[in-house]
Amino acid sequence: MNVEEIKSVLKEQREDADNLMSKAISRDVPKEELLVNLSIPNVLAILGVRRSGKSTLSLLLLKDKKFAYVDFDDERLRNLKAEELHMVEQAIYELYGNTNYILFDEIQNIPGWEPFVSRLRKTKRIVLTGSNSKLLSGELATSLTGRHVDFILFPFSFKEFLRFKGVNYTEPFTTRERAEIKNYLREYMSIGGFPEALLLNSKQIINSIYNDILLRDVVQRLKIRRISKFKDFSSAIISLYSSEVSLNRIAKMLNVDYKTIDEWFYGLSSSYLIYPVERYTGKLSRIAENKKVYVVDTGIIQEVSVKKDFGRLMENLVAVYLLRKNQNRGVYFVKGEDYEVDFLDEKSGELIQVTYDEDGIKERELSSLVKASSLLGFKPKIITWDREEVMDYSGKKIMMEPLWKFLLK
Repeated sequence: MNVEEIKSVLKEQREDADNLMSKAISRDVPKEELLVNLSIPNVLAILGVRRSGKSTLSLLLLKDKKFAYVDFDDERLRNLKAEELHMVEQAIYELYGNTNYILFDEIQNIPGWEPFVSRLRKTKRIVLTGSNSKLLSGELATSLTGRHVDFILFPFSFKEFLRFKGVNYTEPFTTRERAEIKNYLREYMSIGGFPEALLLNSKQIINSIYNDILLRDVVQRLKIRRISKFKDFSSAIISLYSSEVSLNRIAKMLNVDYKTIDEWFYGLSSSYLIYPVERYTGKLSRIAENKKVYVVDTGIIQEVSVKKDFGRLMENLVAVYLLRKNQNRGVYFVKGEDYEVDFLDEKSGELIQVTYDEDGIKERELSSLVKASSLLGFKPKIITWDREEVMDYSGKKIMMEPLWKFLLK
């Protein structure tokens, strides 16, 4: 490609971007905080699973700024070489003038891109998007120690889902509103929060998104050859949502060596498709034990997993809520010899048990929560489907909160 051809592509991309911004649903993100951190020579990286709305969010962040936009997910630019990126820079100046802000979408598609951005960020405010947690793992990360801000974007939260539906409920909720919210929550649990799936009102698009993540963000990046076996592995992991996962057991089941399985697991988590949650030990060091696995979106669970357990789907929603709120930090599960609690949210200081209390809350869930609370000193909470009260159990006050209300905070 030459500069004129690149300019033509960038002009088309900007027209599409302006059209996208005019229709975008606002996201619940700390916009001002992110922009304040975007000062020279800092770089702002918007990360997250493919097709979760990273491009749209980035465009909305810069909407009131004079900025240049380059989408490297465009097949016309995807085959550029790092040494040709100077032509992109020239095209930017010719189209936009001496702009202060530049948004590079999915720039990791260009191998060796880091020196290019490292040079530009000394005079420009740079926003990057990426579908892989190792976007800033190379040369740029070395030169940007303490000079980049990462923000993980998830598919629509339940609150954003309601906004997309044009629904706005405020407390106090009427009986009718509570019933409607629960119906919307069931729909959200079924289709999930990928913007494209909601726009098209189609579950079929979720399979397309899922396969796109596997092939483009894992298979291609890790150069996986045993694609069929890898897909079996991914299906097995997705089916184990809200459960502890033993990679050794899966390796034996699929007749694949542990090292390969571990690499595949790393690929799924670095693509933000799954989120491994560690057991709480009171230390921040990594521990070589099984992790619980949660899937980024319940729509994918519904399409991939054979078994759909309502209680586990509720737990997965709570996990994603906490991971989104805490930006994938400070969320654990708690397990002792005779007790287990679904979540410890270090930031809020809460131990959280999730239960679909159709037949009443089980004794072991209550006793586990109280024991963990007494040992660790965190406040106990139970997320239910519909119960809202304060329970007194073994001398502990336990707050019980409906899932829909918890997700709307």
